[in-house]
Amino acid sequence: MKRLIFVLLVFGFVILDAQEQNFELSKIRFQGNRTLSRKELYSILVSRESPSKFWQALYKVSERLGDKPQYLDKIKVANDIVNLQNHYFDNGFFDVKIDTSIYYNYDDKKAVLTFLIDEGPPYSVEKVNFIGLERIPDSLRRISMNFSFLKVGGRYRRIDVEAEIQRILNLLYDNGYQNAYVEKAGIRVLVDSTKKSVSIFVPFDPDGRYLIEDIKISIERTGRMKVSEELVRRELEFKKGEFYSRSLILKSEANLSQTGLFENVRIDLEPTGVSDTINFVNVNVLVAPRNKHDIFPSIYFSDERNAFNVGVSLDYQNRNFLGGGRNLSSSTRLQIQSLSFKRAPSLGDTTTAGLIEANVRLNQPYLFGRSVPGEFSLALMIDKQKNYLLNIARNRVRIIHRPNGAYSGFLDWDIEGVNIKFRGTVDPKLEKLYQRQLNSILSITFQIDRTDDLIYPRSGYAHMISVEEGGFFPFLLGQMGLNVLPFSQYYKFGWLYRRFFGLNNSVFAFKFKLGIANEFYIKSSKKFELQPIPINRRFFAGGSASVRGWRVRELGNVSNPSLGGNVLIEANFENRMIFWRNFGGVIFIDLGNLWDDLRHIKLNQFAVAGGFGFRYLTFFGGLRFDFGFKVYDPGSPTKVIFKRTAGQILKGLVFHIGVGQTF
Repeated sequence: MKRLIFVLLVFGFVILDAQEQNFELSKIRFQGNRTLSRKELYSILVSRESPSKFWQALYKVSERLGDKPQYLDKIKVANDIVNLQNHYFDNGFFDVKIDTSIYYNYDDKKAVLTFLIDEGPPYSVEKVNFIGLERIPDSLRRISMNFSFLKVGGRYRRIDVEAEIQRILNLLYDNGYQNAYVEKAGIRVLVDSTKKSVSIFVPFDPDGRYLIEDIKISIERTGRMKVSEELVRRELEFKKGEFYSRSLILKSEANLSQTGLFENVRIDLEPTGVSDTINFVNVNVLVAPRNKHDIFPSIYFSDERNAFNVGVSLDYQNRNFLGGGRNLSSSTRLQIQSLSFKRAPSLGDTTTAGLIEANVRLNQPYLFGRSVPGEFSLALMIDKQKNYLLNIARNRVRIIHRPNGAYSGFLDWDIEGVNIKFRGTVDPKLEKLYQRQLNSILSITFQIDRTDDLIYPRSGYAHMISVEEGGFFPFLLGQMGLNVLPFSQYYKFGWLYRRFFGLNNSVFAFKFKLGIANEFYIKSSKKFELQPIPINRRFFAGGSASVRGWRVRELGNVSNPSLGGNVLIEANFENRMIFWRNFGGVIFIDLGNLWDDLRHIKLNQFAVAGGFGFRYLTFFGGLRFDFGFKVYDPGSPTKVIFKRTAGQILKGLVFHIGVGQTF
């Protein structure tokens, strides 16, 4: 009889649980979580809130597009309670009590799940005992016991214990103890419920200490390129007679790889003997050089200047030029931005846009020490637009600083000659205004990249800030009585911000771009023949990476958008999705415009574009195909898209082809 009652009860619970699973879980709430945030607690749950009807509707079309509804599951809730308790234990709340409350809406078949949390008092760290470190030198032990994450008297957190253990291990690795380890089975966290405190015991085993007795360089003599041992040693961060350091070994491997001289780099340790507590080792550095000369002909696609370009190029590279790790490279390229099939493109027509460029570049790896390399380059360029031809000759000196992978800075000094030749009918005043210029331009650029992936970012952010000044050096030379060619005096500021948020089955991406340029005149410079800001230093709007309802260089609240403007404001919003394998799509909204002056900016002059696109993803960034519509056109009599006919909307459709992500 008892067995029958038990079976009936279990059967009843199963039926009740099955009925509850028909309730869509519309909301998950937390009550009483004073210390830990909702976002942190929600991230460890198995249960999930049901997505909105919009995403559920997309899910019915394709599982790749949207997300399926989520239902209340008592088994998941039970697991969530255990996970929450363990998470609170890991954060020093050993008296935590967690219960649940469920509200059922029988009309809509929806449920709201609330976790009722009584955190209790936090437990503090009373004692920290790291055993085994008495075998290392006193000076090193004092550094190891100077805790960075654990604080006696502070709230216990498991993550702090793990961080402190890793800090000490890294300290040991970098001071000769390459085989140091922690006996994980021996780690103890003793909880005193009376004192509301914990005591932490961690057993370390430093093992032997290693001293570098000698450094041996081995260069594969493949006949490709001659590299001296001195060049290899220059890139090493460690020296003979020092204790082994794991971080310096890894940094040395990175230094050798970044020179671009070697196709393979390996650093090994070779034990040579033992004396008391010291192990002696030789460090063997093995490198395989690349070819000294390489020529690369190629057909390429690019997304320069907000346009899709098809080009051919011929690149030459001379590695270790004149020794010292210098690299000399040159390239010649021809690219077409737009092409009319009615006749062959030429420099004189007004139907095509493109670029012809030749440049020579010398990379100097040790301009001001290892962390500050330099670059010298000379470039000749013909930038062809539909109504003008821009001839540019540029000599650039660049100083580079990269303290780590996320941060970089550039200081550029350009001596640049610019000459514009207009095609077709041009206002004589305009042609007279843009004469041949010779400018000296100084610019500083800072970059921060905290995205999780270079090609397909799903989270993180990136900044690029640049400040540019033109005309100061020609002004000084003129003040000294020297004859100077016409030049421009101006300053320029640019800021590019990108942000990415990973969603359930998509990525929401945001870009903001701000550019401001302005001419300035020093009183004593009136005697010089000053020119407007060079066209190649101005801002342009419209195109596949700008406001996509307009073609390249066709958007602007200026008299001639193809000649650029002095103020640019753009914002782009995209939701990126993967449909199937390497095929994906986006929905986007772009807004922005171009002005001649900050004083001319008005809210009703911001152009707005919307549309959709398709993506084919590859290892190099993929291809994109976007269809942009003018949602709000400040220059049109029918500004808003809803006031236009279907024929007018389709006629204004702009199709873009691009390479890689939009931003």
